[in-house]
Formats: sequence, C-alpha cells, structure tokens
Amino acid sequence: MDQSERDIDHLEQIIDLISAVQRRAAGLDRQTFENDRDESDLAAFRLAHIGEQSRKLSADIRDRHPEIDWRSIYGMRNVIAHDYGAILPRLLWKVIDKDLATLASICQAELDRLTP
Repeated sequence: MDQSERDIDHLEQIIDLISAVQRRAAGLDRQTFENDRDESDLAAFRLAHIGEQSRKLSADIRDRHPEIDWRSIYGMRNVIAHDYGAILPRLLWKVIDKDLATLASICQAELDRLTP
C-alpha cells in the first residue's frame, strides 16, 4: 500500500470519527455534556483515535494545512491515553464545538483530492 492509499484510509477514519462525535454532541449543550461522564468518555475515546490517525497522515498533507495544529491533536491523544484523569470535559467540548468542523472540512478536501 502506497502513502496516498494510507492517507485515504486515515482521512476516511478521521472523517468517520468526527461525524460520530458531532452526531452525539448535536443534541447536547455544553453543561449537559460536561455532566454526562459517558458522553465525555465516548468523545475522549474518539478524539484519541482522531489524534492517532492524524499523526499517521503524510507530512505532505500536514504541511499543506499549517492552520491545523496537528501537534496539539496528537498531544490531546497522548493526554487521553496516558493521563486520562487530566482530561477536562470542558476542554473536550471546546474541541468538539470549535475545532472539529474545520478539521473535517480539510480532511474531506484532501480525500477529494486523493480519490478520483
């Protein structure tokens, strides 16, 4: 499998994970999310996977999008994976509310560029 095929797989996974997070969050407000441990745990799990998949993207994709803080995406993954107690639901909500739509849009554009 060449790099562009791997990128396609990673982009599709990121888009699917973002869609799942957004679908769950759509019916919630910030306070409800923060008070529902199951929702925040599920979001954290999915955000960690987004971080893992984003790290596997080629440098070409990441370099084309300096507006995305790729390092922080993977950094959040590390915090979730290694220091779960440090995760604050309000920070997860901020990512869901402010950052995921932009990441989804960029990933979709890259996927469209790579697929015929």
